[in-house]
Amino acid sequence: MSMTEFRGLATKIEQHMQQLAAKNINEPHLVIHHMMGYVTDLHKIWVGASDEQLMALSHEFPNFYRYAFMMEEAAEAERHKASRSYDGMARFSEPHKVMATQLLTTAATLERGYQAFIGCGNLKFFQPQLDEMNGLYRQWLVDLEKFKASLRAFGADPKMLAYVNEAFGQIAERLKKLAEVKLG
Repeated sequence: MSMTEFRGLATKIEQHMQQLAAKNINEPHLVIHHMMGYVTDLHKIWVGASDEQLMALSHEFPNFYRYAFMMEEAAEAERHKASRSYDGMARFSEPHKVMATQLLTTAATLERGYQAFIGCGNLKFFQPQLDEMNGLYRQWLVDLEKFKASLRAFGADPKMLAYVNEAFGQIAERLKKLAEVKLG
C-alpha cells in the first residue's frame, strides 16, 4: 500500500476517534469496543507501513496514534496473562476461518457505513443506500446463523461455541443499535 492509502485509512480512524471523544467515550475498553470496525484498517497499516511511515502517520493523526497505542497495550496485557480462558481451545477449521473472516469483514463494513450515515445527520436522500445496507445487515445475520450451525454440525466443542456466541453476539448487538438509528 502507498502512503496515500495509509493516510486514507488513518483519516477514517482519526475521524471516528474524534466522534467518540466528542461523546466523551475515552476509556480504553470503551474505545476499543466502539472501534472494532477499524481493527482491519489498523492491521493493514501496522503490517504494511514502514517505521518512518508509522511515525509520520502518528504525528499527522494523533487520535490514530492513540487508538493504535490502546490496541498495542491491550494486546500486550493479553499476552502477559498467566492463563486465558481460551487457552487450549480447539482452533477453527480452514473453512470456518474463512467464514469467520468474511463475517468480521462484512460487520466492519456495516459498522463503518452506519457510522458514516449517522455522522451525516438528517439525510433522507440517502434512504436507498441505507435500505441496501439494511439488506446487507439482514444477510449478515443469516450468514452468522449458518456459521454457527456449521460449527455445531462440525462438532465444535461447547467452549468454542460459547466464545463465538459471545464475540459475534457483541458485534450483532452493536450493528442492531446502529441499524435502528433513523435518518431524518
